[in-house]
Amino acid sequence: MSLLNLPDSFLHGQGGQLFLMPLASFSGSPWWTTILDVLFVVGISGGLSWYYYYYKRKDLLGGFWGALIVALLGSLIILSLLQDFIRSVVLWLVSPKFGIYQISNVNLLAVLLGGLLALYIMNRINHNKERRD
Repeated sequence: MSLLNLPDSFLHGQGGQLFLMPLASFSGSPWWTTILDVLFVVGISGGLSWYYYYYKRKDLLGGFWGALIVALLGSLIILSLLQDFIRSVVLWLVSPKFGIYQISNVNLLAVLLGGLLALYIMNRINHNKERRD
């Protein structure tokens, strides 16, 4: 029994490698996946709008609702233009290779996140002080 008990239709092979198929795709997918996509985009945009308007207390044109519209438009533009590029960069960071040659067995994304988190914690322990040069 494997740790990941995924159905066979979720994974598909391509050139000897397994790739995760998107859970919510428009071609031949159930109706609820489109609703789930919309909920994710609106929810994340709403969370970002709340963060900038209420938490950071930034003065944004149109208040919270104006920020929500701008965040929705920005997220949809970036999603439509850069989705495939971002996916390929993340897959390369998880398993770096050039062509068929594996460069490293290290998950570079985990290394980057771990290093940034450790530096952030160290900075917070030091009370976010500025350097005196």
